[in-house]
Amino acid sequence: MKTDEVVIRVGGAAGDGVQSAGLIIAKVFSRSGLHVNTYNYYQSIIRGGQSWYQIRASDRPVRSQGDGLDILLALNRDALERHTNPMINEGGASPLGKNGVAIFDSSISDYKKEDVQYVSMPLGDIAAKHGKNALMKNTVAIGATMAAISMNFDTLADVIREQFGNKGEVAEENVRAAKEGYDYYLANFKKLGITLKTSNKKFYLISGGESAGLGAVNGGLKMYVGYPMTPASSIIHYLASHEKQFGVFVKIPEDEISAINMAVGANYAGVRAMTGSSGGGFSLMVEALGMAGMMEVPLVVYEAQRAGPSTGLPTKNEQGDLNLVLGASQGDFQRIVLAPRNVEDAFYLAREALNLAEKYQTPVILMSDLYIAEHYETVEKFDLNFKIERGKIAQAGTSNYKRYEYTVDGVSLRALPGTPGLMHNEDSDEHNEYGEVVSDAITDPSLRAKSMEKRMRKLDAYIKSMPPTPTYRYDDAEYAVVQWGGTQGVVEEAVDELRNKGIKAGAVEINRPYPLNPDIGKLLSGKKKIIVVEGNYSGQMNKLLRSEFLVNTELITKYDGESFYPGALAEEIEAVIKR
Repeated sequence: MKTDEVVIRVGGAAGDGVQSAGLIIAKVFSRSGLHVNTYNYYQSIIRGGQSWYQIRASDRPVRSQGDGLDILLALNRDALERHTNPMINEGGASPLGKNGVAIFDSSISDYKKEDVQYVSMPLGDIAAKHGKNALMKNTVAIGATMAAISMNFDTLADVIREQFGNKGEVAEENVRAAKEGYDYYLANFKKLGITLKTSNKKFYLISGGESAGLGAVNGGLKMYVGYPMTPASSIIHYLASHEKQFGVFVKIPEDEISAINMAVGANYAGVRAMTGSSGGGFSLMVEALGMAGMMEVPLVVYEAQRAGPSTGLPTKNEQGDLNLVLGASQGDFQRIVLAPRNVEDAFYLAREALNLAEKYQTPVILMSDLYIAEHYETVEKFDLNFKIERGKIAQAGTSNYKRYEYTVDGVSLRALPGTPGLMHNEDSDEHNEYGEVVSDAITDPSLRAKSMEKRMRKLDAYIKSMPPTPTYRYDDAEYAVVQWGGTQGVVEEAVDELRNKGIKAGAVEINRPYPLNPDIGKLLSGKKKIIVVEGNYSGQMNKLLRSEFLVNTELITKYDGESFYPGALAEEIEAVIKR
């Protein structure tokens, strides 16, 4: 057991208030100046099944859900037996160890006992003394959990009052229930040997979906159109709940086809708009994506991956959509693909995506995944200073205006509807510089070639201006561990474990999957081994790297619907290095 961090898991059935209890605990830690990282394991059902929510906290940065388990808060018998059984590790999560504490209601009996510390408490009886809602036993258990690790009760009380908002007496009932649980634990059980250095440091506790939404608002977003689909829904929920505050119009149309076409129309009219979905919904959007590419209308699509194909595992994680995104829609056209590595990255890349879409007049796809979109992290602060760049926009009265003029950089002046004197054609067919269709009477091969070459030149300047690819502990690295998107945290912690063993590993962190930064080839050159880590079966990024940079690579994948865990990943990387 580490003494400077704690890993807590709330387990129970869907409908037991698992996530709500977990978020209260996470907020207590963040309000206490601690770094927090959470993990949500749940099923695609409203009630029943088994779900759990894990919270890891420390006074030092925690970049993943972590290994180990210190406190289990079991809301039913199944959760008590499942998470104490050393033979079960769902998706790689650790069961409770012998030094760990399992807190549960005294009404749970005849359970299979393991070598752990059991804390049987009258959670339900205490809750009944303070209110009528049976779920208040969760609040009692949270109070006991805070006592076990010596957290300040007043902070918990503040969070509970905030959680219940204007519900008045209900909030106070929960505070009293939590306090009795807190006191009961101290009177009857020993504290754990964990010391968390709390402080007055302020952190935001925010999910990836919320962070992407906030970043887009900072980047000038005025309209978001999307049809709900897990895990992309988190950005809709966030923007819709703050639309008046942010000044953003949020629309849920009848399907994803309508959503992307509305976003294309809004952008054509000059409104900064984006849409989003998960893989299945994005599949419906691809024809309109190509239309945006042909018409050179700026467009940002938020694509949050989940395990596929088809409906797949709706509430599980995967990085299986890279090939889909790179090849979406018919024909050749340019696009930019960004993939946040963490919650903070989601903020900065979302706002940058809006600038890039208008600057290059091309679709930009912001690839997230369920892990990033739905888990919460603490972020110290966001830099809100950002210059909105609208790109090349034609002014009224421009003479001999050509919407699709063949320019050196491939980007032409964009005329917003209603600008005096700039009448022009727009069409999803191939067209000339004026937007006139070139295939009505007879296809003009020369004009087709010129228009295609113009569009394909667009990203040359972007590639030259790309920031350096991020790396971690890479200066003296002998072994390159390549990751993209949401695997950053576990890869960095795995690298730390390897370094502790004297293995000089370092990470290359790709958050711009397309076009790939040419500097990646230089970063990979001369390494003893290049090990690509990604959450899909076939190694989609691995194949892209091999084709782009002609490098020999080794591949580690995970495709069971859950995230990598740092300890297990470090063992896999070490095995690859030694074979």
